[in-house]
Amino acid sequence: MKPSNTFQSLILIGFLFFASQCSTGQRSVSINTIRPADITIPAEVQTILIVNRTKFDKKAVNIIEGLLTGELPNEDKAAVQGLTNALKAELLNSPRFLVKLATEELSGNSLTSAFPEPLAWGKITELCTKYNADAVLAVEIFDSDFIITNGVRKKKATVREGNTTKEIEVDEYYATGVDNIKMGIRLYEPATAQILDQQIFNKRGTWEAAAASKAQALLSLTQKAEANRQLSAKIGADYAYRISPMNVQIKRQFRGKSKKTPELERGSRLADIGKWEEAIEVWRSGLTTEQEKDAGYLSYNIAVAYEILGEMELAKKWASDSYTTYGNKDAKTYLDLINWRLQDEQRANEQLKK
Repeated sequence: MKPSNTFQSLILIGFLFFASQCSTGQRSVSINTIRPADITIPAEVQTILIVNRTKFDKKAVNIIEGLLTGELPNEDKAAVQGLTNALKAELLNSPRFLVKLATEELSGNSLTSAFPEPLAWGKITELCTKYNADAVLAVEIFDSDFIITNGVRKKKATVREGNTTKEIEVDEYYATGVDNIKMGIRLYEPATAQILDQQIFNKRGTWEAAAASKAQALLSLTQKAEANRQLSAKIGADYAYRISPMNVQIKRQFRGKSKKTPELERGSRLADIGKWEEAIEVWRSGLTTEQEKDAGYLSYNIAVAYEILGEMELAKKWASDSYTTYGNKDAKTYLDLINWRLQDEQRANEQLKK
């Protein structure tokens, strides 16, 4: 999947925060939320029709391409199908779009791997009318380059001789395939005669197989068509996150115990079984502790509990107290995470309005 810039920052800060906490008796809890699409599609667009426009304009050019690069007939169809299946599967997690697939295959791809001239708006309208769609997502570029290398290396093997075993070095044959694909996508909206999006995606993947012989290694290696399908599926998943708000899970950490403040652990055990209101009561009762650091942990835990319960203003209040009153620096990072979550949810909800 491909996160938005804001969401990437949230993920990075969350990861760094988690890494700093993983050795301090932390517990983890997941929260369901929604992240906004990278771009906002007009609310009127509810049904998207996917069209394969990667057929070459001239049959002779298609033959030349096959001779030069080893492209096989229908490889583009299989790749576009991989993209389509992944896109539809990801969009099942979002109520934003219905996706349909056109049976037509349109011409447009070229040897330059550049976008062809846009489809005529008359053609776009015709397709949308035929399939009862609001927009056309056309895959207009498909190019792949699959390189195979092979060799032999030494590996350790255990052999048995009589009643004893020993380690020896044996030859292992390997084959490595590196696939680079390029796919170009345009999103047309006939109602406004606008191209809502135009993006080129590049994906690279590496596959390896090993066996007792060169022939077996090559035979076991993932084939080009399958490699293309897998990489195209990743592009399809990325594109779903580009155009649609998506349900995601985020993680929160909270302090699990303290040697000097037993309320931390007692409350955490309640949180472990989902009794967050009772956990809050126990953690609040521990705020009388003379241990300022532990008070910061308790306030932080209370903030997490309120976020779990959906009480976001209280979550921000307790996270702020943990930082300003007790000096818990992690609470400042957490407060940023809460604010970013709220901003992302607000934007996602606006994108979902019809």
